Formats: sequence, C-alpha cells, structure tokens
Amino acid sequence: MNILYVVNNSNIFKVNNGGALRNYLFAKALSEVGHVDIISFGNDNEVSNISGCEVIFSKKIRDSYSSVGGIRSLVCATLWPENPYSYYQVDKRKETIIDSFVNTKKYDIIVCRYMAPAIKIGLLKYKERLIIDADDNLANVMKYEATKTASFYKKRKLLYKSKRIERMMNKLLNEVLLSFGPNKSEMSSSKTIFLHNTSSIASEAPYAPTSNRILFIGILAFYPNEQGITHFVDVIFPQIRRIIPNAHLHIVGKGEPEFLAYLNSIEGVEAVGLVEDITKEYQEAAAVVIPIYHGAGSSIKFVEAMLMKRPVVSTPMGARGFSEVFRDGVDYMLAETDKEFADKTIELLSSAEKAREIVNNGHEMALKHYSQEKFIEIVKESITKLGA
Repeated sequence: MNILYVVNNSNIFKVNNGGALRNYLFAKALSEVGHVDIISFGNDNEVSNISGCEVIFSKKIRDSYSSVGGIRSLVCATLWPENPYSYYQVDKRKETIIDSFVNTKKYDIIVCRYMAPAIKIGLLKYKERLIIDADDNLANVMKYEATKTASFYKKRKLLYKSKRIERMMNKLLNEVLLSFGPNKSEMSSSKTIFLHNTSSIASEAPYAPTSNRILFIGILAFYPNEQGITHFVDVIFPQIRRIIPNAHLHIVGKGEPEFLAYLNSIEGVEAVGLVEDITKEYQEAAAVVIPIYHGAGSSIKFVEAMLMKRPVVSTPMGARGFSEVFRDGVDYMLAETDKEFADKTIELLSSAEKAREIVNNGHEMALKHYSQEKFIEIVKESITKLGA
C-alpha cells in the first residue's frame, strides 16, 4: 500500500508535546501498513527516523489568508453552512505542491491530521481516499473560543458559527474514507473510529511519595490551562492548605513571566516553567490535579499521570473522553465542585492506602487502553480492513 501523509503546521519526528507524539505515532503506524511518503509544511528539512517513511517535501510554509476570502467565507457560512470552503480558504501554494506529488505517484490513501488543515491545503478533492485524524471537534473549538471573549456580539457570532460548522463537519466526515477521533462523545460520524491520545512516558516504579506535593502540568499560555490553574490557586488550593498546611503545589509548563510571578507570589505555590526531566516531576508528586473547565478533544495530561503511576483529581472537562474507561473513585477522582475537588485531593494526600489503590487501578487501565502500542494497533487494523 502506498500512503501519502501530509502534516501542515508542525513537525513529525521531534516529539516534544502531545500533538507531536500523535503525529509521530501516526507515521509509525502507517509505516507498518505500507510505504509512507511525507509532505511537511511545518519544518524545514525534516529527516525521517522511521523505517518505511520517506520525507519527500519539507519546508515551513505559513498559512496564507486573504481579506477578500475572509469576507466571502463570512457570507457563505450563512448561505451554505454545509460547504467546508465557507469556513476555510484553500492555500493554493500548498495545494499545488501536494497535487504535483499526487499526480506523479499512485497513492492508495492520503492521511492528514486535523480537519481544518485538510480543507485548507486542498485535500478534499481526494476525499474518496482521504483519512482525517479529526482530533478536536471544530464546533466545540468555536464554543471554547466564545468563552474567551467578553464581547456579546463576538460571543453570539462564535456560537452561531459553531452550530453551522457542526453541520459541515458531520457531512464531511461521512464523505471521507475514514476518520479518527480521541473523544467518543465528540464523534459525529459512523465512519469515525475512536483513537486515544497517549503519552511519550510511562513508569513501572511503585508509588511512594515523600511529601504532600501536588502537581499540575500544562502550557500556561493555553487559555484552559491558565484559567484552570488560576481558579485552583485562588479558590481550591486554600481549602486544601487549611486541612493540610504543608501541602504545596508544583506547577510545570511554559508561561508568561508575569503570570509565573503571580503564581509564585502565592504561599505554597512554585511555578517553575519548563523543565528538562518531566518524569522527575511526576515521581516527586503525591497527586496530580487537572482543574480544566474549557476545551475540546481530550487532555493528554490525564492519561499521562496514570501511565506515570500518579493519582488524579480532575474536573469533568479535564476527564472528557476518558469517562467510558476510567471509573470515578476507582481509577481516578472526579470533582464536580470546588469543595469536592479540595476534599478529594485531601483524601489522596491523607490516605496512602487509598492513593495507592487509585494508582494501581488507573495504571492498569491506562496500559490496557491508552498505550502507544494500542494506538498503533488501532490505526493498523482500521486501515488494513479498508483493503479487505
């Protein structure tokens, strides 16, 4: 089988975050199905380190945008809401490059991560052999954007757009050859196959914390992380400290200096920014908190903590996409209110036996359902069945 794998705005072989790992695992899984040619618009001169994968084009090209196209899209989104080109403009430069390879080589399937890039780089003309890793639900992304604005007009426009973009997405995913998604609750097509997010790290070391350290990991410039951890340190963490005075919060992730300074000004909180060894951060933590209230897709930090044998306390949004596998009170702790979040974190810090039980259950389920090996197996089996 000959496969073309197109990556729009990120590299494939430098695994430095969850999205990059998903890119890499897709390439690895595809290479076990057939020969893979890679076109990358995210990085200059990428070199493959996967057998069976060949980079045939690699140049960083930013998306182009025209104001005329933007006005046309605004009008068309109202008149023709099921037309994907009503929402996204095609980048003719990238489309021409892809077409030049497709016209000279016979590809059985064409694969692209994310739906919007697939539209913007002109892949829909090949939809009868197109596989999309839809990942984030575009309608939910619009709803999330609406939560970020204080403007009533902009909020209504984004919510209006989310309803129409959902119709477009449902129609499109039923027309392509196959699609994947990491959240069963966001899957809108019978042709979409559940494909979990996973982590680049895992541990078999026993859970044996030496302090009451609470850990939060996330890019702090990303609004759901910034908003979530702000709420945690302002509202939830003080409730924990009243019962466990020596509890301290360790925050890891890139953020603006001003925001890091604010976090570090709070008693018991240490925001360290980026770190070289993330595994050490997990090993020194007694519990991992995921106070996330907005977003789409699924949160990699949820399953990563379990693979690293750490107990998790999470909001429902932080656990989105995982609730069908992981059980509240058995594999992790679900907190629907601020008081519940504080109480369940306190319970884990106060009872080593309960924490260890949660850790062992969660780790077993994570290995069974959310490992890299399981990811590759799902992609291979799904694509192989297409040729059956």
